[in-house]
Amino acid sequence: MLSSIAEPRGATDDHAACKASPAPVPPCLHPAAIRAVLAANADAAVLQRYDQDLDTAFEEAREHGDLTPLVRTVRRWWFEADAWRNPDAQREFLPRVERYLREGPPPSEDRMTWQEIRGQHGL
Repeated sequence: MLSSIAEPRGATDDHAACKASPAPVPPCLHPAAIRAVLAANADAAVLQRYDQDLDTAFEEAREHGDLTPLVRTVRRWWFEADAWRNPDAQREFLPRVERYLREGPPPSEDRMTWQEIRGQHGL
């Protein structure tokens, strides 16, 4: 499960396992878990975009000997996969992103920091 909001379709990891994982990368942040959620819930175009982004990040990591591009890509897609696995969250997510692209982001007092987001999701 990618979050505690609703039961996932396509992922076998639960939030507690993600939080308690002794692995360097929690199971819910594993590219295969993200892909499983997208494959079960998103359309083919989204899945193709994920695969392309992940391939590009792998290539950049290999080329530069630095995992940062891969970690950034996986974390970014984790949020999108979480939205796709919850239809209500997806309905809120897409219009919000479109509004941000059209009007700009919300004022700073209405935003969450990365630390707040990570804490909320136990990462």
